[in-house]
Amino acid sequence: MIDIRVRNQIDPLELEPKKGKLVTRADFNVLLTGATRVAKPNGKPLCVYLPSAVRGVMSASYPTLTNIRLQTDNRGLASGTKRINAGGTRTRAMPIHSGMLGAMEAQPRRPYCRLNAYNRKNLEKWQSLFPLFEEMSGWFKSWVPDRYAEQNHVVMDTHPDWVIPNTVFTTITINNSYSTGVHTDKGDLDEGFSCLAVARRGTYRGGYLTFPEYRLAVDMQDGDLMLMDAHDWHGNTQMICRCGEPLNRRCELCHAERISVVAYYRTEMKTCGSSEQEQQKYERLLAVD
Repeated sequence: MIDIRVRNQIDPLELEPKKGKLVTRADFNVLLTGATRVAKPNGKPLCVYLPSAVRGVMSASYPTLTNIRLQTDNRGLASGTKRINAGGTRTRAMPIHSGMLGAMEAQPRRPYCRLNAYNRKNLEKWQSLFPLFEEMSGWFKSWVPDRYAEQNHVVMDTHPDWVIPNTVFTTITINNSYSTGVHTDKGDLDEGFSCLAVARRGTYRGGYLTFPEYRLAVDMQDGDLMLMDAHDWHGNTQMICRCGEPLNRRCELCHAERISVVAYYRTEMKTCGSSEQEQQKYERLLAVD
């Protein structure tokens, strides 16, 4: 394990035009190639890169992951595309292959906690992914114990109906073969950490996970794991499959594919009642309508 402490960050004025855009090879000059622990200038952890850490369990999970083809047009800066007006004050980006699994907190339009639709409709497939999430949580505990302890403390105060068994996660985001624009994650626990694992198939170039503020990147391979502070700005370089086309979903010609599995704790899940109590909130809303 190599330990690095970055000394400088780029000027905020230099960072500003990169937000929401895809980074390029010109946006980093340090490329992680082996197990590495990186600290920020203030000494706090930025990331821990663990090559091949989940390769075995990722291989077993791949047949399920590759068939999760959820789409969204509401990933904000992470979509890496220009937002357009969707009526009124709402804007949307181009649809991308990304979706959430696991638990969601109450929101203004849906004021009750719930499991995402995929979980409800595909319970056995969802449960088949638990070994992957458990292993990711275990590495988190081993390599970033302070942040793990903070997150676990909140998990202990959260109703177990919303926590993935034997983990400190409530929610998973699955991204299939699209490059994210420079962004920071929203809605996850400030004092916690995000865990990102990659399944990789076929041949493509690009897709470097980059922290542009620190000019640092990594080309994650199949089964690699990144433990990271997702509240720092990060994004990916453009992926190009061997057909020469931008990779924005699994390529049906050459079968190139990059699936990222991001596991985290959503901050407001600690405010939820049991699944039965939240279901009662939902039913009361239906009765009013």
